[in-house]
Amino acid sequence: MPDRESHIQIVKHNPQWAKDFQSERRAILDLPGCPFLEVEHIGSTSVPGLDAKPVVDMMASVGSLKHADAFLPALSQRGYGRLEGGFRHRRAFARPGTGRVEGFNLHVVTEDVWETKDERLFRDWLRAHPGIIWRYAEAKRRAAAIHEGSVADYTEAKSAFIQSVVNQARLSRSLPVRTDWSE
Repeated sequence: MPDRESHIQIVKHNPQWAKDFQSERRAILDLPGCPFLEVEHIGSTSVPGLDAKPVVDMMASVGSLKHADAFLPALSQRGYGRLEGGFRHRRAFARPGTGRVEGFNLHVVTEDVWETKDERLFRDWLRAHPGIIWRYAEAKRRAAAIHEGSVADYTEAKSAFIQSVVNQARLSRSLPVRTDWSE
């Protein structure tokens, strides 16, 4: 399993991250027996102009999480390991990267929740409202400086900002706001 505790470095946005995503997406979809219906670039590296950890986050949809579990041997051949985060309604995998990308994270959810996944809503809201990107970048830099050795603490430190933006996005789509962020 990939190391989840390391130095957190926020770097200037690199437009190559979108190409890194496309290349990785193609490689995954070309694996034998790939069950993914959709694969999208999520996370900070997917938002033009947003400074980020150089880790490409992806989200894929499947008919059933059992399909993702059955696909793990093929993902393992690509270097992915399962991330155990207490997830009940998704599967998470990661593999180390090289060069400008430190790694790739792959979150797999079922197709019935695809349209309203918070990560997708957050990405789309940031893309549509570039004026708040600098505020998120600043929150990320503060969190990284305080919690430089713990990805979990870094993530928690950004959560209030993220929750606020996600709930704005949810309200704009007439979706209920979220108060349970456990998944």
